[in-house]
Amino acid sequence: MMAPFPSPWLQGFRPVSAPCRTLVCFPYAGAGAAVFRDWASDVGPDTELLAVRLPGRESRIGEPPLRRAEDAVSAILAALQSLEDRPLILFGHSLGAALAYATARALVARGRPPALLVVSGRRAPHLPSRRSPSHALDDEAFRTRLIALGGTPPEVLACDELMELMLPMLRADFVMSDGFHEDGPSPLPVPILAFAGVEDNEATVEEVSAWEQVAGAAFALCTLPGGHFFLHEKRSLIVSQVQRSHFLWNYLQRPTSNGRNFDENNQFR
Repeated sequence: MMAPFPSPWLQGFRPVSAPCRTLVCFPYAGAGAAVFRDWASDVGPDTELLAVRLPGRESRIGEPPLRRAEDAVSAILAALQSLEDRPLILFGHSLGAALAYATARALVARGRPPALLVVSGRRAPHLPSRRSPSHALDDEAFRTRLIALGGTPPEVLACDELMELMLPMLRADFVMSDGFHEDGPSPLPVPILAFAGVEDNEATVEEVSAWEQVAGAAFALCTLPGGHFFLHEKRSLIVSQVQRSHFLWNYLQRPTSNGRNFDENNQFR
């Protein structure tokens, strides 16, 4: 059951009477808050789970989609202001990782740094893309690109009526994703946990590991089997590692600024 939240930008999935922390999840391009619905069963009773819902999808399908990360972050920050002063964990996958990172930067500038930033399936912000911009492709080539990525349900891709409805939102998301880049970013004073799929051709392990160059506090890289959308198959493991890292870095105060890594077996190395 959906839990109401006083902003269209954030969606809760279950009420939490006395949360100790809030996990805010940012979806990948073309997705909505609903992709994180099943996470509610994994985060535990003391964690509030909220998912970001950008315009142009789900209950906001009638709103024009955004094309600039700055516009999204500004609105997300305003929505986060209503949260109580408890630890914030930001998680994002692919485009969502870029938005989570930009939100973390903005929160630091406002004097409320998140307790943990988790980036998944996304190259570090200072690395250039290896691909030509996807949003500039014609409709057929763009659809082929979506098929190769694998994140859009085949029945949607095969339905011309649905694709006509979704293409403006999808293209806007890819404009936002393709345009997100930072030259020489300063160290972010927030612990960063990064997830990479071993078979992910969109964001290689090497490209994801480069987030360490942005980390101004602790950093760890977790490599998992799978392609770009490994987060669906490895949901429970990802949630477990996020909670473990938050505990280690923020409660036990055991920084790993030397860049120790851990693997899917929950082992630091």
